Amino acid sequence: MPAVNIKFDPLPWLSLRGAYTNTLAYPNFQAIVPWIDVYTGSVRWNNVNLKPIRSENFDVQVSVYNNEIGLFSLGGFLKRIDDFVFYYSSYIIDPTQYEGLHDVPQHPNLNVKGYSINAYYNNPNTVEVWGIEGEWQTHFWYLPSPLDGLVLNINYTHAFSEAKYPYTIVGNTGFPYFRPTYTDTTYTDRLINQPDDIVNVSLGWDYKDFSILFSMIYQSKIFNSTNYWNALRTDKDKYLRWDVVAKQRLPWYNIEVFLNLNNLNGANDTYLMRGNNFKDTDESYGLRAELGFRVNFR
Repeated sequence: MPAVNIKFDPLPWLSLRGAYTNTLAYPNFQAIVPWIDVYTGSVRWNNVNLKPIRSENFDVQVSVYNNEIGLFSLGGFLKRIDDFVFYYSSYIIDPTQYEGLHDVPQHPNLNVKGYSINAYYNNPNTVEVWGIEGEWQTHFWYLPSPLDGLVLNINYTHAFSEAKYPYTIVGNTGFPYFRPTYTDTTYTDRLINQPDDIVNVSLGWDYKDFSILFSMIYQSKIFNSTNYWNALRTDKDKYLRWDVVAKQRLPWYNIEVFLNLNNLNGANDTYLMRGNNFKDTDESYGLRAELGFRVNFR
């Protein structure tokens, strides 16, 4: 895929960068493996003709660095995404448009016209995501001992996204026949699986052969599932997690003892209904701890 990267350092402590890239993302295998499930009035169908997601990316960044500041960078980005893959429900107007549906193996004479259909689709509308990102990495070597072993890394991203999602409105012709009518339209919401705010913070301390690192991950609410009615859409609730990693080098045979503690605060993956903020799904993983040792053969 075509890409252009430019770097310019006008001063020893200043760096300017720009990039233009094109990327591809292929659909999940579970979304394209051939599968048809027909039940009363509804069809679950896998779209074997899904296209890869194509993204055109523009990035600019300015960085300042020296021994006291460390590295501080600030940048902006714009992504134009075509054929974005998402899951939604529609209605079957013409079964021949769906591969395999006009001749369902288990029901060869079944007429599925008018059935609702749940499937993955390529969004015909271009999606734009733009935002800003800042990062600061530093080592407090100039502080008195033992504080001179402190290291800090902060990264913050704020993204703005807007996407149009297709939807079909079902009506009828009215008296006297009341035949069903189907009107294709769209609604606008954020990009699926894209949080507005992402924060990563890590604070570490190195002293002789001992090292410990505390880290925090935060994500704001994420748009999770589509629906024409805003109240029936689901969002993944904001997420905050704390982790700790520690290691101690022993004086024998380059042996290190390490301890990893993940999800100290017991954060859950919680999905909420927009209409009433009730929990649609709540996934709990709890605290995970790993204690072990490693030998470095060098």
